[in-house]
Amino acid sequence: MEDHLQGHLPSTPCLLHLNYPFVSESPRWLAVKGRTGEALDVLTKFAKLNGKKLPGDLATSNPVDTNAGSTTKPENLWSARWATRRIATIMVAGFAVGFVYYGVQLNVENLNFNLYFTVGVNALMEIPAVFIGSVFLSFVDRRTLFSSSAFVAGVSCILCILFTKKTMTRGGNFAQLSVESVGFMVASTVFDVLYVYCIELFPSNVRNLAVSKLRQSPMLGAAIAPHLVSLGRLNPRISFLTFGEFSIFGGLMTIWLPETRNAPPCETLEQQEKLSSAPITQIELLDSSK
Repeated sequence: MEDHLQGHLPSTPCLLHLNYPFVSESPRWLAVKGRTGEALDVLTKFAKLNGKKLPGDLATSNPVDTNAGSTTKPENLWSARWATRRIATIMVAGFAVGFVYYGVQLNVENLNFNLYFTVGVNALMEIPAVFIGSVFLSFVDRRTLFSSSAFVAGVSCILCILFTKKTMTRGGNFAQLSVESVGFMVASTVFDVLYVYCIELFPSNVRNLAVSKLRQSPMLGAAIAPHLVSLGRLNPRISFLTFGEFSIFGGLMTIWLPETRNAPPCETLEQQEKLSSAPITQIELLDSSK
């Protein structure tokens, strides 16, 4: 089995490289970098694919005022202390989210229920999680949605302890399965909201790096989660309690993050810093004036 997998793993990166000619750079990012000609070429390509034609007098301009002299050196994710703190905070939250999201899926073996049935139920719970997250993102604050969902997922994991038995019950424990399924569904919602929140926390010129850094945190959590699941074979209460605590901890990390709902997208770190320090009412007025 391992030899079979090892023979196929190298083909995955090769397939990804084959997609490179068909992927275009973000026009917004190109404009921020001053590559307005390339941004216009990408927009023309998109219009052609959609059967449209751009106006002949259309032109792109660099949204960053280079003549103002406010930016004395190229910006990166580590050039501002607030940005470094923000990416560190969201990465810690991402580690907790990944640890819970992937760990709860593996922890089904410690439930008092049929393993195959619980895996199927958890897979189905991904479907409502996507719709719930999409609907709530349209009218609920990011911090509130993220923290409250993480709290519900954590409480659900801890409640599984109340229904844990030392031996497998005949027919399974439906109460435990129900609580676990709700917890996994909400954990899936938290996982989806995390990336939306991260995108809104950083400006265009560093957003791609911030998202790529965030992506590593859930994967690290996913790599460590199986060890806790193995420990749960000795005592399932340990795994349920730990997953619950990590979920609540991840939700609490939003205390150090600003709210981003209804905030206009920024191009530079300087703009993002000014926006973060502005009152919420001022942000909403700025967004509505566009």
